[in-house]
Amino acid sequence: MTITITIETDDFRELIESVALKGKYNNGDSSKNGQLSNYAWLVSDGEYLNAYNADTTTICASRVANEGIATASWIVDIEKTVKYLKAFSDEITLTVSDYLTISSDSANAKVPLVSEHPHNDYIGRIVTFTKDMRSDNPSWGEGFPIFGKTQFEAEIVISEDEIKRASSACDVVNIARYKFNFDDEVLTMSSTKTMNETIDTNVEYTIAEGDSATVEFNGQFAKFLNGAVRLYLKDDAPVLFVTTNRLLLKAPYLNR
Repeated sequence: MTITITIETDDFRELIESVALKGKYNNGDSSKNGQLSNYAWLVSDGEYLNAYNADTTTICASRVANEGIATASWIVDIEKTVKYLKAFSDEITLTVSDYLTISSDSANAKVPLVSEHPHNDYIGRIVTFTKDMRSDNPSWGEGFPIFGKTQFEAEIVISEDEIKRASSACDVVNIARYKFNFDDEVLTMSSTKTMNETIDTNVEYTIAEGDSATVEFNGQFAKFLNGAVRLYLKDDAPVLFVTTNRLLLKAPYLNR
């Protein structure tokens, strides 16, 4: 089946680059630059163009408003597609068949598609979960979200500026490992390299409810988020970040 979507070049570039989740990742007692897989799984649902990516510890989803084909999906090589997008500006037309055609009034490019994402199973789980999160009637009812066997036990709403401030403070340790602790209505974020090299900061929030929770996780997260963040926590369980157009799930770091 051939599908055609019209979108702004910058919107499409930002969408697929966002799910690469480039940034600092934990590397023992330091951090190094990294990313998830170099593949974005794209899904058009009639209202949005969605992009998904995953590895064994992280799953993310991003979307941009785009009315078009009700149901269609394909996979692109992020770096290769972004390279071709440099030849375009303003509005482009994406035609998906056996390959991806990018066209405008002044240029035309053909880019190969990817036949399979290296983490298909994880992508399938996040597609289903994201639909549930965006639904007015999620499968878990009025309680906190459930992902797999994990029902989250706390929800905290934080501004984008505040969560980025807190993560930036923790980044001075240069380990790209972060811990949230929510207890007695106080939320702290910390990063620890050794017993003698650590930092923690109180995180201001607008709304919080649920039980106390402590969880540590690795890798880039703050630069991905945009808009007010709903943070979901449970002791030693995945950490879930949700904004209007983005969703990020991080496996816990368990140092045992």
